[in-house]
Amino acid sequence: MKQPIPASRLSRDQTRAVLLAALLGDFGLHHFYLGEPYLGMLYLLFCWTGVPGVLASLEAYRYGFMSADAWAARYNGGIPGRPVPRWLPIALFVVPLVVFVAILAAIGAGYDF
Repeated sequence: MKQPIPASRLSRDQTRAVLLAALLGDFGLHHFYLGEPYLGMLYLLFCWTGVPGVLASLEAYRYGFMSADAWAARYNGGIPGRPVPRWLPIALFVVPLVVFVAILAAIGAGYDF
């Protein structure tokens, strides 16, 4: 019979955690992925307020800019994994900024949303 892998031996991918926090962080999926079910439940419980979305965005940046060694020490029991591509956290900052500027430019040009 196959033995289950202990939670401390699971390898958690840093890039996957960044993407989960950025795209589905409102619902706390990144916390479930990282083995923090109580935080995930809190995010899920309060997802309608918008606060978990803001917190998840900040966590996506934190995970994205965290070094691979710090990630391994905190979430992988010291086992190193692949680092996050450097373009990903930058894109997570630039894309919403460009959308925001485009909306402001459209409002300034007289478009009514």
